[in-house]
Amino acid sequence: MKNIFLSYTFIFSSLLLFSCKGYLDEVPRHSLTSANAITDYNKAKAAVGGIYSTFQNESWAGGLYVSLATKSGFINFTGTIDYSLSYTESSGGNVTVWTQFYRSLNAANFAIQGITDLSADALPGEAAREELIAEARALRAWININILWNFGHWWGADDDKYGLFYRDKPVDLTNVEIARISVGESYKKIYEDLDYAIAKLPSFTTPRLVSKHFAQALKAKILLYRGGFRNTEADLKAALVLVNDVLNNLPATLKIEPQLADVYQKSWDNTENIFVKYLEDNGARTSAGGYWYTYGIIYQGNALPLAVGAQETAGVLYGLDWLKADPRWSVITGPVRAPETWDNTNRFTFKKLARLGSYAGKLSTPIDEKYAAYYLRLSELYLIKAELLARTGATLAAAIAPINEYRAKRTSPALPALNPNTQEELYNLIFKEIVSELILENGSEFFAALRFKADGKPWITAIKNGAALEENKICWPIPGTEIINNTLAEQNPDLK
Repeated sequence: MKNIFLSYTFIFSSLLLFSCKGYLDEVPRHSLTSANAITDYNKAKAAVGGIYSTFQNESWAGGLYVSLATKSGFINFTGTIDYSLSYTESSGGNVTVWTQFYRSLNAANFAIQGITDLSADALPGEAAREELIAEARALRAWININILWNFGHWWGADDDKYGLFYRDKPVDLTNVEIARISVGESYKKIYEDLDYAIAKLPSFTTPRLVSKHFAQALKAKILLYRGGFRNTEADLKAALVLVNDVLNNLPATLKIEPQLADVYQKSWDNTENIFVKYLEDNGARTSAGGYWYTYGIIYQGNALPLAVGAQETAGVLYGLDWLKADPRWSVITGPVRAPETWDNTNRFTFKKLARLGSYAGKLSTPIDEKYAAYYLRLSELYLIKAELLARTGATLAAAIAPINEYRAKRTSPALPALNPNTQEELYNLIFKEIVSELILENGSEFFAALRFKADGKPWITAIKNGAALEENKICWPIPGTEIINNTLAEQNPDLK
């Protein structure tokens, strides 16, 4: 029992929660634990704010998304084990991401349980309780789908047993050991949370908080990822209904930025963020931004000046020809000063995420530490709609239209309309557009490389020079500590 307790100390670490007044705009002031329970409306709001606070780390930003881009094969920043999908329980995986995901899940369950149990006298009305629970459940769905996408068989059939270790209560010593639920059951739980959020959450007002628009868009994205991989028409049609509803009912404040540079310069304040990781202005923004966006991707870029005959690649291994030919390349990449104090060299890298780097950013006036993680942007919704149309029988012109719509709104750099002549060309254009628009931002290139095909095989096979895709190795292994200390835990197949 002692070993079980020690392996789960992260569950019981203090949850930094925000004050009830603008809890995403202020420094965390206190913590809530089971001994200091949710007893009033202010603590209820703070508990929901505490879920967001658990995203203030590397695992909800570059640590995850650089790893996924490496797994896709477009880059190789995090090493051979990720690039070749050769991780096992003993030789690799991503324990840190797993731990952070479950810390976030515990915070969500803490809030949901506490707010559900809160007496009616402590609330301004039942609608207030429902809205707070809806926000927490939307966040729980977001956390659970990330766990499933990265550590489970998200692509599997309903009876595939390698789904979530599903938890809907805060962890204590009475419920540490838990078996996995099936993939079908996992999706059912996630959709139940999202459907509640869609019914009870208000419409979008700020990308720093989840909203009805986000819940709808996330459900559509989940349906596309699985439906696109498995070619299940029902999932694809259901996703299209959701996307159309979001795009047909956009608030005026949610719109494509005409200048692509503004998307990244404005960071979490750009007008096309649907949900974004905001970093508290508490003196630790660069630290919360994580190693990869503030430091790591800079050193993975090209040292400047270039050697004779070398070219600027920003570390890209595949697709460099069409990425560099795209007008966005000169905006999303560029020279960034090395992040070490002693290193005055510049590196050519993905400036859209590295910004000025951890060293120069702190010395700039004003300080530049806006290391956002772009969980879902409006342009991605247009990409999702185009793909859904293509996969559900729309004409070439109708399927490419959503992409051309947002490209037309992006006036700088000017992006000409795309005009595919065949179905194969349509899919290739959509795939390349996903990569060009979203590379390194939220894992989209990895999942696209799995569900799109080139010459009848997943794109990831072509990207990795014909290496066959082993389906069971798409996800990371369950960390060994979980397998050892949770006797009901079962490892993903082929990853022991």
